[in-house]
Amino acid sequence: MGEGRRDRTGGIGAWLFGAAGPVEPRTMAGALGLAEEAPGLQRLREAEPLQLDRVERLHAAAQRAFERRTGEAVCRALEAAVRAGIREASAGPAGRPPGAGTGAGTGAGTAAGTGTGRLRAEADGAAQRLAADAALAGGRGLNTGLAFGIVLSPVVLVLALFAGRFLPPLFHGAIGCPEELVLMDSLVCFAGGAMGAVFSVIIRLRDAYQLIRPAPGGSEPADVPADPVQLARMMRQEGWYRVVVGWFLASSLFLLINGGILTVLTPPAAPEDMCGPVPLSAAGHQALIKAWFFWGGIGFLAGLNERWAYGLVRRGGEPRPADPPAA
Repeated sequence: MGEGRRDRTGGIGAWLFGAAGPVEPRTMAGALGLAEEAPGLQRLREAEPLQLDRVERLHAAAQRAFERRTGEAVCRALEAAVRAGIREASAGPAGRPPGAGTGAGTGAGTAAGTGTGRLRAEADGAAQRLAADAALAGGRGLNTGLAFGIVLSPVVLVLALFAGRFLPPLFHGAIGCPEELVLMDSLVCFAGGAMGAVFSVIIRLRDAYQLIRPAPGGSEPADVPADPVQLARMMRQEGWYRVVVGWFLASSLFLLINGGILTVLTPPAAPEDMCGPVPLSAAGHQALIKAWFFWGGIGFLAGLNERWAYGLVRRGGEPRPADPPAA
């Protein structure tokens, strides 16, 4: 039972944080059980240097894939393609590129080109699968970060409520009915800011491939995406960072409105109007509910503006502004 529980825990951890890849990825020669100077591998390298270099980079990237099944499948496909290329290189005449037939042996040349054609096709397929794996890692990391921010929001609200109720007596003070209502309104606005920030990120992220597109001027090859485990970690931080931005935006707008600085928006009822020696009437309860909806809506609208904070999820797909040139 203990092993089963550890397996389930490990499966959940791999689903959230990605599979643990090797510290030092295997080389293609090591995966095939060959020496780096093996004659067949050297002939293939001389005949197809660019394709083999691309396959080796993809093979190394597949070993750190976010999903273990994807990485293993890509590695097996690339290794099989390289084996076919080595067999083709070994069968051809020395010093002649694989697939280069003579005029009298057109059929043999076509057959010889099968290995290198497969090498190119498997490399293209591996690049697509690794790009999808990286997009999955980024999307899952971002969703995990947003979910963490959503779960953290009520915890912060409860802590703030307890602080407002129990800290003043420690300093020989007390808060009255108006102060309690202001505190409740601020917490409702605070929660609305978190909701608005999450909604803003969701509507801007049209597809997960936005997270792996290289920045303009980037030098990384397009068919070798970034480390997906690292990308997922960055996106988790980005997700809860966006929620925190929504908190601060909502709190700032609450202070501006309640402080009388921003007078365009007026609360439906003042807290002191709903406090008194007699219980609240039906109209008072209705005003209290309207106030909560008002501050929740204000917080939601403030949270929508998290897009103006620069981060990994670029505003509207735009690049970050370039730094000014040094004088």
